[in-house]
Amino acid sequence: MKQKLTRQIKATSNVYGNGHTSLYADMIDAIKNNRKPYVDAVAGRNALEMILSIYKSMKTGVPVKLPLTDFASIDMKGTF
Repeated sequence: MKQKLTRQIKATSNVYGNGHTSLYADMIDAIKNNRKPYVDAVAGRNALEMILSIYKSMKTGVPVKLPLTDFASIDMKGTF
């Protein structure tokens, strides 16, 4: 069973919300309590692959197949 985070995350007016604050807090708690984090490295890698695939599709104008093998964040330099 996943443990509840004991610290409340404050609301923010940032358009991106609280970012990764709750994930960092969970990772710290997981290390302190010798448990697996809520989001592990595999889930993080998969999320990054999905975002990079969206960026690549936006840049090229064509659908992208996974796994993504030939694109990196540096390929978006100057786009945003």
